[in-house]
Amino acid sequence: MGPSIFLLLCVLGLSQAATPKIFNGTECGRNSQPWQVGLFEGTSLRCGGVLIDRKWVLTAAHCSGSRYWVRLGEHSLSQLDWTEQIRRSSFSVTHPGYLGASTSHEHDLRLLRLRLPVRITSSVQPLPLPNDCATAGTECHISGWGITNHPWNPFPDLLQCLNLSIVSHATCHDVYPGRITSNMVCAGGVPGQDACQGDSGGPLVCGGVLQGLVSWGSVGPCGQDGIPGVYTYICNSTLVGLRTSWNFNSCQPF
Repeated sequence: MGPSIFLLLCVLGLSQAATPKIFNGTECGRNSQPWQVGLFEGTSLRCGGVLIDRKWVLTAAHCSGSRYWVRLGEHSLSQLDWTEQIRRSSFSVTHPGYLGASTSHEHDLRLLRLRLPVRITSSVQPLPLPNDCATAGTECHISGWGITNHPWNPFPDLLQCLNLSIVSHATCHDVYPGRITSNMVCAGGVPGQDACQGDSGGPLVCGGVLQGLVSWGSVGPCGQDGIPGVYTYICNSTLVGLRTSWNFNSCQPF
């Protein structure tokens, strides 16, 4: 068993736009998304992510950097909230089935290990992985600091949230014929509401658990009527089958 697969098993054993995006969202309640992560290169936001353990963050594989500044407990990116924790990622593990966004968005999943574990507080907490799969019509929400519809300041300072619903696999396949697999789930499609550039890797949360990661969508403007966003499906038969009794704490860098 290769090291990449081993590390993926360890994490899962616990509890076309290449950089999508929250479009027409509203400000999240402060500390309401304590698992939300911002991945930065210097002072530039590159992607979102989600904390799933004190030492591990999930993000999209197309967020290709491995040495990010990982910011947690943030609400305002420009003001000191006194709830922030900043960590450096030490290495990353890309899903072995990911072939790149130019080929396919299949398995758009990357793990980042933090050099130091986070402190669990009211503002920084891991999001549980799912035991069951969300079905079409399930109400969910997304969050992030990606592009909004504001014409003068498209990147928001405050964390944005948006409610949306899971779309059936059949409907999603009709929108993106030949491109949707069982490792993807679609959500949204309401005009003017979507993820957008800067939100990639952020969480799709349904019923308090992680069901997806922002992955890709239409190459046109965000939030087109009837065009849902596409998310890496955290809950499917492949990943559920990997959720064995691996000891998370035993996973060490190779």
